[in-house]
Formats: sequence, C-alpha cells, structure tokens
Amino acid sequence: MKRFALVMAVIMVMATAAAGGESAAAQTGDTQLFASGNAAYEAGDYGAAIDRYREVAGSGIVHRDLYYNLGNAYFKSGDLGHAILWYERSLQLDPRNDDTRANLAVVRAMLRDQQLVSARGGVRGVLMGWHRRLSTEESVAVACLFYGLFTLAALCFIFRRSRVVRSVYRFLSWISPGRLFGLGMAGDVLLGMATAAVLALVFAGSAYAKVHESRVHTRSVVVSMEVPVFSGPSKDSTIQFKIHEGTIVSVRDGREGWVRVDLPGDLSGWVETSSVERI
Repeated sequence: MKRFALVMAVIMVMATAAAGGESAAAQTGDTQLFASGNAAYEAGDYGAAIDRYREVAGSGIVHRDLYYNLGNAYFKSGDLGHAILWYERSLQLDPRNDDTRANLAVVRAMLRDQQLVSARGGVRGVLMGWHRRLSTEESVAVACLFYGLFTLAALCFIFRRSRVVRSVYRFLSWISPGRLFGLGMAGDVLLGMATAAVLALVFAGSAYAKVHESRVHTRSVVVSMEVPVFSGPSKDSTIQFKIHEGTIVSVRDGREGWVRVDLPGDLSGWVETSSVERI
C-alpha cells in the first residue's frame, strides 16, 4: 500500500488558490476518504478500502498511488480482474514503477487464461521494454529531442566550412563514433544526422503506436469471473469460447450492450459490455 497524503495536500492548496474554499473543502474530503481507505486496508477490511478509494477516484482524483492501492485492495479481496485493471491504470501514469510491475506479474501468473497472457520475455520483450516503460508524452519528448539534434547536425553539415562549426567539431570529435570508422568531418556529421533521424522516427513511432492503441484498439480487462464470447452481438449467437477475469482484450467495435473484442491467436468475438472495463 502507498500513501500520497502530501500530494493530496498540495492538490488541496492549489485548489484553494484557484477556486476558493468550496473546492478546498472537497479536497479535504478526498484526503480524509483516502486516509480512511488506508486505515481500512491495514485493518484487513479490503471491501471498505475499495469503497473509499473508488470514491476518491470518482471525485476526479487521478494518481498512480491511488490506483496502485486500489489494485492491492482488489488483489487482497480475490478480485483478480479489477486488480489487473487498476495496476494497469497505475502503470499508464508511471510506466517505470517497479512495485506495480512486480505486483502485476504476480497477478498475471494466477490468471486462468495463461495462453492469452501476452509474453513479456525473450528478445522481443527486451527490445520492446523501453516502449512499455515510456509514457506517450515521454516518447514525444524524446522524439523531439532527437529531431532537434538532427536539425542541429544538418545545420552543421550545411555550414561545415565555417570557422565556428570546425572549432566546435574539433572539440566534440573525440566522442564521435564516426572516428571509429575513419570518417572525416562531413561523413561524421552525416552519420550523426542519420542516427538522430532514425531515433526520432523510432520514438515518434512509439508515441503513435500508443495513441493508435488507445483510440482504435482500446485495451480493456475482463472483470467478470467467466465470460462467454459469442459469434455475434446477441445471446442467441453461438458461444465460441469463454474467457475469464483478468484477461486483457482489445475492443474495436461496439453495439448497444455489446463490444467486439480481439485476443491473441487471432481470436475474436462479442461479449457483453458490462463484462469488461477500459484500462
């Protein structure tokens, strides 16, 4: 369990300055509810803790520790589906939080549909680790940084004959990888341009993939114990297979009371909307 009373206090002060006493009173209530949730959790009353934490979340408070505590409370109560949901939501706000990742791994290992749990290891897992550990905003920032370096290198190449650029290059050339390949100044700068361009595209692609996933293939978690997957948006349709709590699916279509979900292994079908919640 984590506490963020200090964060709540800061939020309360900011709210007081921005909106006056009424907003401050509401924030004070959120702080008290969160403290009450912590007390209930420590006493082993996980149901009460969940109620308090969800009331805070329902008031509009968005914070990684609040979501982390909700994940812990649901896990302790035996609700693996909602535990996965809130751990994933916490990771969206803090992708590199090791405590959340460790707890999430424990819950994943307990899921019934292990064949549908995305593999995290292997070469692909290592290569994609940085993608999962950066938020969309961070990926955009890194992409902009490398784009800026590309622009700077391009200017240096254009004005490579100027005295200023030559002086700067002599100072920085000792850390240039181009020296390992015996490149001159022009080739060295071109190598820097190409490297910066590739890295800018990689991180921009990472940011785009995150945005695309959130808008087109909405990640959701199965929160019901067992969910039949139908061939169509009706209980009169054929049941193709069943999935269980904690399984992560991609939602790409919807009708009244129903959503179409995609799963690993090219599996897809329709489930009732109430059986899944968006991360």
